[in-house]
Amino acid sequence: MQGTVERLSDGSEVFRASWRGGTTLLAAFILMLGLLMAWWALADEEAPLALWGFAVFFGGVGLVLFKPVLSRLPVVQVGPQGVSGQLLRGHTVPWSDITDVGFQVVQGREVITLTLRAGSPLLAPTKPLIGGGLVRGLSLDPLRRDDRALATLAVMQAFRRHAGAQAQRAERAAWQETLDHEAFDQRLRETTPSLWALYAVMALNVGVWMANLADGLDPMQPATADLFRWGASSATAVVRDGELWRLLTATVLHGGLLHLALNMYALWIGGTQVARWFGNGQFLLIYWGSALAGASLSLHFSAQQAVSVGASGAVFGVLGALLAGVLQQRERVPKAVVIQLLTSQGLFVMFSLGQGFTRDGIDNAAHVGGLLAGAAMGWLLVELVDLQAAPGARRRGQGMAVAAVGLAVAGLVWAAQPGVDHRQLFAEQGALRQVLPAYQSAEQALLADIRSHQAGNMTRAQLVDALQRVHMPAYQDVGERLARASDTVSSDRLSHLLVLQSGWLEIMAMEVNGLTDTGRGEARAGELLQAMQLARERLQARP
Repeated sequence: MQGTVERLSDGSEVFRASWRGGTTLLAAFILMLGLLMAWWALADEEAPLALWGFAVFFGGVGLVLFKPVLSRLPVVQVGPQGVSGQLLRGHTVPWSDITDVGFQVVQGREVITLTLRAGSPLLAPTKPLIGGGLVRGLSLDPLRRDDRALATLAVMQAFRRHAGAQAQRAERAAWQETLDHEAFDQRLRETTPSLWALYAVMALNVGVWMANLADGLDPMQPATADLFRWGASSATAVVRDGELWRLLTATVLHGGLLHLALNMYALWIGGTQVARWFGNGQFLLIYWGSALAGASLSLHFSAQQAVSVGASGAVFGVLGALLAGVLQQRERVPKAVVIQLLTSQGLFVMFSLGQGFTRDGIDNAAHVGGLLAGAAMGWLLVELVDLQAAPGARRRGQGMAVAAVGLAVAGLVWAAQPGVDHRQLFAEQGALRQVLPAYQSAEQALLADIRSHQAGNMTRAQLVDALQRVHMPAYQDVGERLARASDTVSSDRLSHLLVLQSGWLEIMAMEVNGLTDTGRGEARAGELLQAMQLARERLQARP
């Protein structure tokens, strides 16, 4: 073998970390990020202390990821005596202590798993893969891609060759586990042959997005005002204005194609399992109940300041129901199915929630609310895999699930307080879009002529003529626009703009009539300019 793989005289194969391994580039990127933060903290005397904390954290993570490349220990060493490697802390685990060998991909990381026998003296000195169980792991990420497959194959073949009776038992158990898994999947497909409920909610979400496009919304980043017009959730609109329907409509709206695609992908992954485990009818109950619960909890957090959209609350509810159902029915479900679902979906939920708590712009309250509601319904509802359950038990479970979610949603909505008045905000923004460009154009033209007169390039007579023919009509047009806008929306910003418009118009009228040179005219002009300056400051102070 070439490169990072060595063959020893006793037949052992040694797989060492490579600079071209999967973790090296990631380690270099993270370490560079830590160094850049440290440089920034040194260069800026006013840098927050937290920046040093991040620099140390990222630097430490980068060094930890570089450790396999710098270490003398091989990532995996397999031979007639057993298996050793970095994550086994240099210990060689003999084949007599290994009852099974497997391979897993956990959140993109390739891992060889070793199941040690109970009572093995190497349980204490080696590091468990999860918790304190019998399973040990050898991460293959530090190896080159080609070497990972070779290492896995080498461990599997050596286990069959040297482990004797344990290998035979493990092979029989793996075969039986495969048969049980296939039989379980086949039973689920026969119980729920069509996933029409999943297809329907996905089609609804995609259909609403396409309707948004037909209405002119931006496909990638629609305006929040447009989303609000289509039914986005807002605490003030729901609580103060009584528009409870927004709790549902918001869950089928999305902030662009990427937002929609991510939610639909996650829904497909978890929804196929939930629809088969619980049936189409109960799937719809889980989906819409979680959607409502997530939107209701969001009223206390994200929807206070921003409009809230997306099916993520419902998606997290589907995943929560799946995890609860797996735990509840773990004795009736093949062990491989339980481990697979709890590992893959559980890690996805934890990762997504962690990301939501650390990034802005993510409505994590909807995620948490949906997850809790879905888990509660998944625990109360009777899964189709429970063949001994009576029809009455299913109906009772459905009734309790509806009651629990209904009470939770009602309580959350009742306890919510109004936040930002998005209806007023968007109406004001729309009115300003109708007026502000015309005002800015009129003001720029007026100030240009005033500066020209002050520079001696325009006589007073020419300035007065321009005021009468161009500038006063332009400001009168702005005033008419302001009057029409004020008829539709009450706005402090429109009031400030009116002060500027009327002030300039009065000053121009005084200039045309020759009143600005008089003492009384100068005093009045000073009052107007002071009021206009205050209005301008207040106008600019608003976001």
